[in-house]
Amino acid sequence: MMASSSSSPAAAPLWVILGRVALVQHDSVKDPGDLSVKLSLPPRASTVTVPMSVHPKPGYDDTDRHPYVVAACDAGVLLHASHWPFVGFDLDRDPPGILLVARGFQLAAAGPGKALAASVVRVPDRARPFQPGISSVRNLGLVSLPGTAGADYAVAELRITAGGDAADDDGDGRGSATLFTFRAGTDAWVWKDLSCPSMSGRRWMWSAHDVVAHDGKLWWVNLVWGLLGCDPFADEPALHHVPFQETYPAGGVGHTVAAEDVVSRRMVRVSQGKVRFVELARAPRAGAAAHRPEETVVVVWTLVFGPSGFAFWKQLCATSMGRVWASDSYRATGLPAKEPVLALLHPSSPDVVYFFLEKYLFGVSVSRSTVVEFVRKPLDLVKVVAGHRRPPPISWRHVLAWELPASLANGKGNAS
Repeated sequence: MMASSSSSPAAAPLWVILGRVALVQHDSVKDPGDLSVKLSLPPRASTVTVPMSVHPKPGYDDTDRHPYVVAACDAGVLLHASHWPFVGFDLDRDPPGILLVARGFQLAAAGPGKALAASVVRVPDRARPFQPGISSVRNLGLVSLPGTAGADYAVAELRITAGGDAADDDGDGRGSATLFTFRAGTDAWVWKDLSCPSMSGRRWMWSAHDVVAHDGKLWWVNLVWGLLGCDPFADEPALHHVPFQETYPAGGVGHTVAAEDVVSRRMVRVSQGKVRFVELARAPRAGAAAHRPEETVVVVWTLVFGPSGFAFWKQLCATSMGRVWASDSYRATGLPAKEPVLALLHPSSPDVVYFFLEKYLFGVSVSRSTVVEFVRKPLDLVKVVAGHRRPPPISWRHVLAWELPASLANGKGNAS
């Protein structure tokens, strides 16, 4: 996978695809070990292994066998490990368990394959009953303070307050929210009450699908209503709402969109240092005419920040699935002309969008309408992604594009 040396391990790749589902090193209770990441070059997924010794009840046979990755940035990797009964990759609100931050990644000694090793820091539990339990992967974010190279980081969660309140008496859609934050170097969570920006009543339907970190801020993503951004490091944090610039209404004209359908067709990611919104949109058709799959379009938008905090979306590139299917590169894969599911966005080439289709993962250059990467069975852990529960439908939730800390390459040679 990478060039090797007899005197030192090879440099890590610049980025990897992290499978959300981690493995557990069961023999680590008596002999505690480090968290490790077995590296694979994209488009194959890299696997995280967590030592059993960090679990809440490490000696129990029924301890969570599949902790999962919540977020990853230059500060490290945020993971969730459950109490009994184990739930694996749990998307429910308030799953039982603990949060862990893996930090200080280093290339492991030369051996079969390449791997990273890291120490694990446990995030303190919340002081119940005054604070609610930790929420799920949909609502937790990890972000580092700019200029600290990941040394100063924050774990944060945003909760929108439900129910009527005085702030909403005028019907402007404003309400309240609570930001819970744990910051590196502290020993407890803190919380602050925030005012929600006006969203014309959409506050009542607000629930996050995902959380994205960018430039010291966290963006809570609702794939229908847009983004709520906040700086968790600010003395007086404030929420900012950015609606989506849609190619077509979600679900098409006159249609509502199912929760899992919007997850398969929309995602927000960071690429080349900017926030991007990716749509797999269905063109509206007049009357009762059926949608034709080849007319489905792939669009990548870029979030642009203007004066005084004003933000808007600018289209970067677009193509139709029909053009992709007609290309020689797609025909060479042997895949059917069938609508895929969004998987991830290349972290340094925003033109390249990855899709899941059946048991395959493939990358498409949107501007050229060609397949640039293709692999079969990129994820071997999908079948156990939810422990004893039924796995959620395959989507971008199962993987993360993680740009590895610069320290892994600096002074060790460039990535191959």
